[in-house]
Amino acid sequence: MRVDLIWSVVAVTIATFTVLLAVRHLVALGSEWVFHRYVAVGGLVAFSADALADGGHRIRFEVGGPGIFHNVTLQLLGSPESVVAQPEVRHTMTAGDPALEWTLPATAERAWVMVTWVRPYLQGVESEALARVLSADRLYEWRWYSETYRYLRTVARFAARRGWVPGATSLRELRLYGRWRRTSSNSAADLLGPAATPPPIG
Repeated sequence: MRVDLIWSVVAVTIATFTVLLAVRHLVALGSEWVFHRYVAVGGLVAFSADALADGGHRIRFEVGGPGIFHNVTLQLLGSPESVVAQPEVRHTMTAGDPALEWTLPATAERAWVMVTWVRPYLQGVESEALARVLSADRLYEWRWYSETYRYLRTVARFAARRGWVPGATSLRELRLYGRWRRTSSNSAADLLGPAATPPPIG
């Protein structure tokens, strides 16, 4: 009986270490994938809106790093676009390219300015976006949900619409694909890295 107990403890210990090693391996793979997605694909952006003396704003979007941005577009939401000429689409944009600039009048103060682009993602491409509220100087980024989270939200919305979840009225219109979230942007100086800050002298 005692021998069986010892072997049981040994078996449980080996199984525990096996699971821990497997989890560690999965975490390492996940970290490598995240690095590839956000660093190796690369690219930094600087999206700013400077207030002008006449109440307008000067919009500026530029990129840095090794990334290549495709179909970069600036759009104005919540204000008549006819009051300003929209910048032409940049079919490709990389570090060193001239910044996209757009001067908006004071009538666009309560509008949103959104910049969208497409970048490589795994075996395909993925659209990304930033949006800035001019009146409040708030910046948002679009974040796609993962496939797993999207599936869970689909199931939750389906169950709510069927009435299987009591009191879950808000889940009936659950968004499935992504959401806007508050963020911050790099500045033009950030794209220069150490070159933007001289070393101490003396």
